[in-house]
Amino acid sequence: MIQKLKQTLVSDHNLKELLTGSSITFVLKVFGMILSYLVVILISTRYGADGVGLYSVTFRTIRSVALISALGFNISVLRYVGEFNTKPNKSTYYKRIFKTYCSISLPFSVVIGILLFATSDYIALNIFENENYSNSIQIIAIILPLFTLNLINIEFIRGLKSLKVSEYLRSANTYIIILFVLIIEVLDLDLLNAIYALAFGIVVTFAISFLFIFAHIQKLPQSILEISFSRNDFIKTSLPMLVTEIASFILAFSGIFFLEIFSTTEEVGIYSVCIMLSQLVSLVLTVVNTISAPKFSELFWANKRDDLNKLLKQSSKLIFWSSFAISLLLTISSKLVLNFFGQEFTIGRNILIILILGQLINAITGSVGIFLNMTGHQKVLRNIIFVTALFILMGYYYIIPIYGLLGAAIISVIGTLIINVFSACYVYFKLNYITFYIPFITLRNE
Repeated sequence: MIQKLKQTLVSDHNLKELLTGSSITFVLKVFGMILSYLVVILISTRYGADGVGLYSVTFRTIRSVALISALGFNISVLRYVGEFNTKPNKSTYYKRIFKTYCSISLPFSVVIGILLFATSDYIALNIFENENYSNSIQIIAIILPLFTLNLINIEFIRGLKSLKVSEYLRSANTYIIILFVLIIEVLDLDLLNAIYALAFGIVVTFAISFLFIFAHIQKLPQSILEISFSRNDFIKTSLPMLVTEIASFILAFSGIFFLEIFSTTEEVGIYSVCIMLSQLVSLVLTVVNTISAPKFSELFWANKRDDLNKLLKQSSKLIFWSSFAISLLLTISSKLVLNFFGQEFTIGRNILIILILGQLINAITGSVGIFLNMTGHQKVLRNIIFVTALFILMGYYYIIPIYGLLGAAIISVIGTLIINVFSACYVYFKLNYITFYIPFITLRNE
């Protein structure tokens, strides 16, 4: 068995790259998730569910605004860097890409940050109805440009196939800084301690990502050849991805904001922890997507259909069985796991189980979203997610005031089901690829 696996890895370069990269990324991803849980446990111990709610909403706010400021470059840059990896004068391409997104997203994010800072009191008092959010929103408004560029930088590094660096910066570095600041207690600002620690972590992570890209490009052989990179094409490719990113964020986290508006900060804290835990189910999906995204782009645009089909089949099986095992284990131990965060969080057990179901659906359909983005079908994904996001927003608006946490969880799962089923069906019937895996059912690409 072991000898056969070795022979397979030797003969199948794509599988070897997927498994090797996945193992490294998996370790870093798990390490980062452990750190993120430690941050939340530390905050919940000191400030309770209210503190977790404030931290979670603030973190989601800067991430949602940064997705707008990034203008979709954090997705398109991955495709373009992956596509240009095989070019002999790739250093020139990399420089052009880097300068393009910096020159556009930096000033745009500065303007957005100023607007966010100016409206912080209104948002805190009239939308969230909690004055604690005023200072936290002002803090994230100041560091928004750095957070935005860091989102794009990490995907740039990922496209370079420097997976250890990109995953460390994405999953671990910021949380290490947060823990350090909170543990040594350099601040005495009560609930805002975690927000300042978050801001400091973002600044440090941005500095590392920026310096890494600069150093990497400088080490490459420099070229003075003209290149066929169109700034307008780059922007046109990015904008549909921007809509997709925003809509995806709405699907994943808008329930938190609606709970803050219609319920309490304590319930936001409980729901946030349930979301964090349920995402363990799609951990392997996230890891595989990290490795396979540039690989999908490379194989598709090189017209290597057989290799791409094979890679999809291998990755979908890996994703399903690992996700199924994690979902089963997490469901059985749900009450025990929630108790780690505090007794008040155990009331979210049923919410957690519902969200686990949604993540399992996500895992069954495989890397379908990444596949559509990397193969030039980003507009299709945009349309599916955009329509679903509108439905979800209406659902949250009408259901959460009545059913609270339960309503938020059910609407979230319905949204996940709609997007993944429609996307997987499009890829299967229109593009003749299979991204999903259902045990004991075999489908073939004709």
